Amino acid sequence: MAYLLVMGSVLLSIGVCAGWALWSVGRWCVARLSPQGSSRRTPTPRKRTASRQQKPAAKTASRTASKTTTKPSAASKAKAPRQPTPPWALTRVLARRRSALPLGLLVALLFGGARLAEVGMRARPHDVPVGYHHLVAVLGWTALGLLALALLCGFANWRLRRYEGDG
Repeated sequence: MAYLLVMGSVLLSIGVCAGWALWSVGRWCVARLSPQGSSRRTPTPRKRTASRQQKPAAKTASRTASKTTTKPSAASKAKAPRQPTPPWALTRVLARRRSALPLGLLVALLFGGARLAEVGMRARPHDVPVGYHHLVAVLGWTALGLLALALLCGFANWRLRRYEGDG
């Protein structure tokens, strides 16, 4: 029974990975061949409006002009709000990676099936194959790493959208 469970999960993972690869390659080919795909491929970053950038400077200028004292006031000492720095190249690269989450979830599902099979193999009187425990541990750490990478990609995507003014 454990053999069927393990081999079934391996066959399922190979099928999902092959289907996912074919789907990704197909979408890439369609995007390259379609005339609209070339415009979607190179997004232009949105510019911040001039009124948004000039509001703090205009307020501080009007405040300092209305003051007639010679002492520097707290309002003139206050710094203008800093503009956000542009995202690094690594942030832009991580924001484009959308494959880490589905792959991490797939490996986590495989880990769960392999762990379940490992528990079932311990209950039987025969010995567990030598490298199986190591395989389950590697699957677990791989799933954890991929899900952490997916979290980083999500943060990078959020940072990029926030900088460009979408969110």
